[in-house]
Amino acid sequence: MILFVLVLALGQVQNVWMGNETKATDETYLEPIVVHNATLNTTYSSIVNHTTEFLYDFEYTQEEVGDGALRVFVVSDEAETEFPVIVVVRHEKGVLSWQLPMLIQEGADDYELRTEYTAVNRTLCPLTNYYGRFTSKNNPGGLLPSVFEEDSDRNVTDTNKHRVALSISTASPKNVHFSVILYIEEKYYVQMNQTNTILVSPSAPQYYHFDFPSDVDTAIISVTSPDEFCMTMSIQNITCPVYDLDRNVNFEGSYQTVDKKTGMSIRRDQYPHGLHIVFVVKPTDIDCRNSYMDLTPLVPALNCHGPCRNKSVEFTISKKITKNDYLVATFGAFGMFMGAYLLVVLVSCIICVRIRKVPVERSLYDVPPVSNVRRSSSQRRYATSRGYGSIQDSSHVDSVDSIERLDNSDDSSIDEDDIDMLTDADVDKDVFRTKTMLFVSDLARKSPRVLTKKSQLYQWNLITIAIFYGLPVVQLVVTYQQVLNQTGNEDLCYYNFLCAHPLGLLSDFNHVYSNIGYVMLGGLFMIFVWRREYMYRQLVEANPQIDRLYGIPQHYGMFYAMGFALIMEGLMSGSYHICPNHSNFQFDTAFMYTIAILCMLKIYQFRHPDINANAYTAFGVLAFVIFIGVLGVVNGSVTFWIGFTGLYVVSCFVLSIQIYYMGRWKVDSGLIKRVWLMFSHDVKSCFSGAWRSMKPMYPDRMVLLILFNIINWIMAAFGIVKLAPEGGDFASFLLGVFIINLLLYTSFYILMKLRYGEKITKQPAVYILLSWVSWGGAMYFFLNKSTSWVLSPAASRHLNSECKLFHFYDNHDIWHFLSATSLFLSFMILLTLDDDLAEKPRERIPVF
Repeated sequence: MILFVLVLALGQVQNVWMGNETKATDETYLEPIVVHNATLNTTYSSIVNHTTEFLYDFEYTQEEVGDGALRVFVVSDEAETEFPVIVVVRHEKGVLSWQLPMLIQEGADDYELRTEYTAVNRTLCPLTNYYGRFTSKNNPGGLLPSVFEEDSDRNVTDTNKHRVALSISTASPKNVHFSVILYIEEKYYVQMNQTNTILVSPSAPQYYHFDFPSDVDTAIISVTSPDEFCMTMSIQNITCPVYDLDRNVNFEGSYQTVDKKTGMSIRRDQYPHGLHIVFVVKPTDIDCRNSYMDLTPLVPALNCHGPCRNKSVEFTISKKITKNDYLVATFGAFGMFMGAYLLVVLVSCIICVRIRKVPVERSLYDVPPVSNVRRSSSQRRYATSRGYGSIQDSSHVDSVDSIERLDNSDDSSIDEDDIDMLTDADVDKDVFRTKTMLFVSDLARKSPRVLTKKSQLYQWNLITIAIFYGLPVVQLVVTYQQVLNQTGNEDLCYYNFLCAHPLGLLSDFNHVYSNIGYVMLGGLFMIFVWRREYMYRQLVEANPQIDRLYGIPQHYGMFYAMGFALIMEGLMSGSYHICPNHSNFQFDTAFMYTIAILCMLKIYQFRHPDINANAYTAFGVLAFVIFIGVLGVVNGSVTFWIGFTGLYVVSCFVLSIQIYYMGRWKVDSGLIKRVWLMFSHDVKSCFSGAWRSMKPMYPDRMVLLILFNIINWIMAAFGIVKLAPEGGDFASFLLGVFIINLLLYTSFYILMKLRYGEKITKQPAVYILLSWVSWGGAMYFFLNKSTSWVLSPAASRHLNSECKLFHFYDNHDIWHFLSATSLFLSFMILLTLDDDLAEKPRERIPVF
């Protein structure tokens, strides 16, 4: 009896345990609620919780979809982040899944923003686009041709039914309402020259299919939007899956940030079987702004199921130029500059040909030769000049012998310190350079051979600098282009995307090629310099005293340096435009600084050959200028602008003193004492009635320097007041400082020539007139910018414009053409400006 009771009890316990196990199993394993034969374009609404799961089974044929694509919309405003609603879409060749609310995170460093959307709308990649992939240099990430041929028609004409299973589930213990619809997106394939208007949001990305027509090799996608919301536009291969979420849209293909305007070039050789155009709105505008302070606050809205960032987008695909257009544009530009070659040769060698004549007017130093005297004509010149405003001494003969030995020396390493062999040099300099009225003969006392070697140092130093500076530049920009090609991130480079014509590995060939004018015209200028130097040497050989006694001293080394600097400007500007951005803008401006400095030094050298800066000092100053430019670009803070403005004003003042006193004003410990003595003496003279003491010793120089300082102070004030608070373009400002000072100095030189009764001959007059026209046009196109790296990449694209010349070149390309022409004409002005003085004795040519 007891045994029976125990067995019965054990059976009941076993039944209870097995029953509990069965109950627990029933609660953890859900049998989904299946909606069979769900129909397209129908909205289904229901409630889901942790005990229920809905599975919608859709059937369709390819004929129903046609040229469209299936798109899924799911909304659940009651979904919570802790227990999200899980959406899984399964079809024959892939799976697509997400959760509601959809969490999108964006930010960097200490700024991060999370946004939630309770409605998601996404496109299912068509079955016909699930091809294999292969990788090659010509078609990275492309399609496997054999797979494409096998599958291209497989599903397009298939009339069998296809199935899509859409499941909705959640772990939430509460009931959560949801609605779902699977519908046909009619406009999935887009065509050429067809305007398409769409609406996208962070939770509702869109993408479209495009196939190249047989007669199109390159095309451009032009995009505009009235809304400033930031989005990413991506070009991806035709394969599936398509990366259409903010977190993965940059995983494949090319992409860029967009707010209101952009363009992207597409090429058949990169996407031979077609492509997807993807639009994904970002949750914030961080990537389209330079500062977090510019962000628009996010405002949730019920009808947007989250922060309302619905963006209307309009895009059009149009054909770009053909290969024949490429050839016409490239050879057209080359032909224009070949025409410039012919025109300048015509003006310089035929119309304005000038026969060199032996001067008729005698110089004070031109002493007839004396028989049985060993001295050469150069020694006679120095022997005579010793009595002109200087003190004779017994060491004069030794001085002349030293000069003779120096003239016959072949030492190419001659330097300023080696060549100043004049006896009592400092005394002579004080006597000559502080005269009230100076003439070129006073500042051209050194041997022409020595000054020629000194001038040649400019060209050889510049060649050395160009090699060491240029090679790393080319290496860096090529690396930039490779990174862009590999990552597809077109925000790296500030192109004019509406007029950027790719060629080979270059994304923007036209802006690189348009710098050909600098190279060709720089070479042409060096040819003209060589021609003039050759003709002058022949004249000197026939008349040995001309290079010492007549005209402006002819030293061509700095002219060669100017021509080579123009060539390097073309090469460096071309390198910069391979991938233009704020970090390499100095490549485009470095040799513009060089050209401006060389031109100002050359103008000064015309009438101050003995006291012109040597090459080492000039390039040392240039290196410091480039260093300041880099600091301004990297850290253009208000503090930097204050420091730069102080340095700028002090430099102008010190340079003014050096120019006014012809380098005889020493900056040393006694400077303050000398300034005080001079000031107190002038004040005492004024009180005593001697008002003439207020008259400057050198009025012309004083007027120039006062005007020079006023204009530079105005520019400094503009920089510190206007540009500094706005974080303006410091590099362009610094270049503007040099250009304005160069124009000011050139204008002063021409006006002073006219004031002293000198003439502007026919040839430089023609160049001056042409340069005015050329510079005017160049500045017009320069100010009408098509990009700006001061702005964010997306904001810079607001300035993008269509091509203007040959359907190939834009405003900036035309600026390249005109500025190269303008610089060449400016160089020719300096080369020919003093031709009227060739037969005039130097003691009658004033210094100003």
